[in-house]
Amino acid sequence: MMSEENSLLVVDDIEDNLTILSFRLKQKGYVVATATSGRKALEMIGQQKFDLILLDIMMPEMDGFDVLVELRKKYSITDLPVIMATAKEDREDIVRALKLGANDYITKPVDFPVLMARIQTHLKIKSLSQLKDEFLRIASHDLKNPLWSIMTAAQLIDEVVPAGQQMTPQASRMLNLVLRQAQTMQFIINDFLDFQAAEDGQLNLNLGMTDLNEIACRAVETNLSYAQQKGSQLILEADPALPMILADSARLSQVIQNLIGNAIKFSPKGSGQTVVRTRIDQKTVVLEVSDSGPGLTEDDMQRVFTRYGRLSNRPTGGEKSSGLGLAICKKMVELHSGQIGVFNNPDRGATFWFSLPMPA
Repeated sequence: MMSEENSLLVVDDIEDNLTILSFRLKQKGYVVATATSGRKALEMIGQQKFDLILLDIMMPEMDGFDVLVELRKKYSITDLPVIMATAKEDREDIVRALKLGANDYITKPVDFPVLMARIQTHLKIKSLSQLKDEFLRIASHDLKNPLWSIMTAAQLIDEVVPAGQQMTPQASRMLNLVLRQAQTMQFIINDFLDFQAAEDGQLNLNLGMTDLNEIACRAVETNLSYAQQKGSQLILEADPALPMILADSARLSQVIQNLIGNAIKFSPKGSGQTVVRTRIDQKTVVLEVSDSGPGLTEDDMQRVFTRYGRLSNRPTGGEKSSGLGLAICKKMVELHSGQIGVFNNPDRGATFWFSLPMPA
């Protein structure tokens, strides 16, 4: 887990303690906020999201126990880890804190390496809990619907085509539905696994000299039938002067397939076209995918490449999405030392693009 993504709240009524701890935690890359009282801490937690609370027990007016009781009314021990700070001799305080729902404790004076180890441990536990919740959500929602379609179609095929009989046109259509829904499930599962691998730094690249035009051409050919089903044109405008680049061709193909699929998915039926372009821009090669959809709002622009960053637009053919595709694209491109972005077209639609460095 990257510490830059984690926001901590340190609560202590002694300013010097807050100054020292927040300084050292910021050096480790954490985003740190401080509160000098229990009431101020609860107010801040109600206004913004924190990943972990470091909470002193001994405070005037509202002590750490009171704050902990209020927190556990709303947040579970996995939703919001709390590490209590107590004097070394206060064994009863430690027991009481753990019974009230503290995840852990640290004794004063604070041993900073020990504190860091405990913070990292509880953030990792929280991450694993969130991973479990995300998998259950995918299994219960994103995979449940296509699985139901597969079972229904298979049952119809079994009824329409008895054993040994010739396939009927109706059964053939049902079989195609089974294949499409199975592919949808595979895409959702692969997106989930790829994103987690990227989050954990386990996504490796198999680099080699790669022809971006060739990958783009194959991706367009793969999506032609999908575009035709939506009554849309899919066009490739490739720059023949594009040089070879050092890249993982399979991962780049995954990025391009995702961008093209999204363009078709969100474009109105029977209108406009999706254009895939390659070009040279100074010392980079650029690939663009322009659609004819409604474009993106300002809010969409803020979350378009984030995990589960649902946009205001919805698929025009009822297609399913993992909510991870564009976040994975961003990670894939950045692993190649490239950049990715999006802008609205002057007339209509949006253009998603990525650029990769050319060999020296």
